[in-house]
Amino acid sequence: MPASTLERGHSVPPVEDAASSPLADHGAIAGQRTILSWRDLQEFPRIPSLSRHPLRAVAWLVHACLALVCLIVLLALVAAIPVVNVLALGYLMEVQGRVARTGRFRSAFYLLPAAQRLGGMLLAVWLWMLPIQFLAGAARDSWLLAPGGTTAWLWTELLVGASLLIAVHLLLAIGCGGGWWRFVRPVSNARWLLAHRRSGEYWRDAHRAIREFVAAFRLPHLLRLGLLGYAAAYVWLFVPTLLFTMLDDVTSPWQILGFLVGCVTLTLALLWLPLLLAHVASEGRWRAMCEFTTVAKLAGQTPFRWAIATAILFACSIAPLLYSALIKIQIPPHDARWDLMLVFLATVVPARVLIGWVYHRATQRMRSTPSWPWRIWQWTNGLALCAGVSGYIYFLYLAETGGELGQGAVWQFHALLLPLPF
Repeated sequence: MPASTLERGHSVPPVEDAASSPLADHGAIAGQRTILSWRDLQEFPRIPSLSRHPLRAVAWLVHACLALVCLIVLLALVAAIPVVNVLALGYLMEVQGRVARTGRFRSAFYLLPAAQRLGGMLLAVWLWMLPIQFLAGAARDSWLLAPGGTTAWLWTELLVGASLLIAVHLLLAIGCGGGWWRFVRPVSNARWLLAHRRSGEYWRDAHRAIREFVAAFRLPHLLRLGLLGYAAAYVWLFVPTLLFTMLDDVTSPWQILGFLVGCVTLTLALLWLPLLLAHVASEGRWRAMCEFTTVAKLAGQTPFRWAIATAILFACSIAPLLYSALIKIQIPPHDARWDLMLVFLATVVPARVLIGWVYHRATQRMRSTPSWPWRIWQWTNGLALCAGVSGYIYFLYLAETGGELGQGAVWQFHALLLPLPF
């Protein structure tokens, strides 16, 4: 299967189960079923029929809510780490690209099963660390009260023994597929290990489970999309933003002229750049960032949707700025970033998904020779959007000169990248 096919999100045949041979032990078969393929970890299953299977539908809703919470928390944590947050931007680009290609909002819930499993594993590991922390505290206190005594050595032996048992249990649970129930059933994991050792398939199945889980995230692909998103944004915005932020002396005519040129060029760039990034995310090519003519034609196919979606995007991007300037500075600790990412995910990401949907709608409508009424409609929506973007740029000017956010509010490009791009 070519790499380009996988990157575009096309359907691929499911991976054949390498461990499909019958096993004598029923527990081994049950453990084998928890190993999901990378495709199953990417796409969340459809909701069962509410009329035919109401209990299954309710269970699906519960699992979907838990998976969504895990995805948001993990994405917020990743986006708050410098350099690593390139993967978070790559995920946002992948989600927007999938919606742009398919036109389905359901495609925005990419990697939901994998995020649920990873969140469950992290939660289970943290819970199993609590007994070790308790034993470590007891051993430390006993050595402080009676160094070298019997009680101190007893607590130390309990700490070492419990640490070894818990470590083996966690490794077995991860080797069995990392399902939640694997972390609460150590006896079943031991039976699964013994059964697979008799059949000689333990290491193969454990390696397959870990390989499928890691392959589901497609980290090199997300890294490439993240770098592509940064490059596409800064190629078009670096010079206009540099001119926009050069006004230091209001008596200098050259600085005033550069500032005005920066305002005009920044307005024109922001008119098309959200749809251009959706085009880049859909195509996944480096040259796509320079295909301005194609994006302009697509915007002309659905001018009203393009104007509304772009206006919503820039309006939502003001929320992280206001949160940073008015609320975040009052909440300790001041250097925390994950809370800002939660605000960003709740406001800007849905708007970017909407941009992807508008891009898909534009590709479905191709007018060869638009009429004069249609051209007037296009210009009307374009001018209205230009006025809205001008108001957004004026807000950026106030944020830059207001002292709360400074020039960082301009260079971070909340609407197109991440609140903390570096």
